[in-house]
Amino acid sequence: MDLRLERAGPAVVFHVERGRLVVDEDTAELHDLVQAVTVFDPGCSLVIDLAKLNQLDCSGIGQLMQIRQRICDLGGIFGLLNVSPWHKRLLGILGLLRVLPVFASLDQAVTACWSLQARRDIERQRRVEAPPWLAGLRLGSGLRPAMHV
Repeated sequence: MDLRLERAGPAVVFHVERGRLVVDEDTAELHDLVQAVTVFDPGCSLVIDLAKLNQLDCSGIGQLMQIRQRICDLGGIFGLLNVSPWHKRLLGILGLLRVLPVFASLDQAVTACWSLQARRDIERQRRVEAPPWLAGLRLGSGLRPAMHV
């Protein structure tokens, strides 16, 4: 399998340049790259461009699901791009289109990833802001309410 990596905003895009995701194909390169990306950029989103994918079987779909699980567990979005009608039909029959998003364009995928990043930033800000009841406390006073005389 030949892969080319590209950074597109908050997402890493794996372009399949040539290859198959099938049981007898050596796809260790794909797993190694996913491992490396998630080690160096935990929480990143990953999009796999399947425009030049020759074959996909149930074993390959299982590999995609494992990658999806890893990316989602780390807080990212996993999606597919340029899925052939035949492969999209197969994913639909298996009921996987609900959990494996198929993006119509790279721009759409990047927008979804930016949206996730924005939601994460908002949640992080909410956790950092002090609650209102904490504003009246004096530091170093054993957390007793401040007495205004």
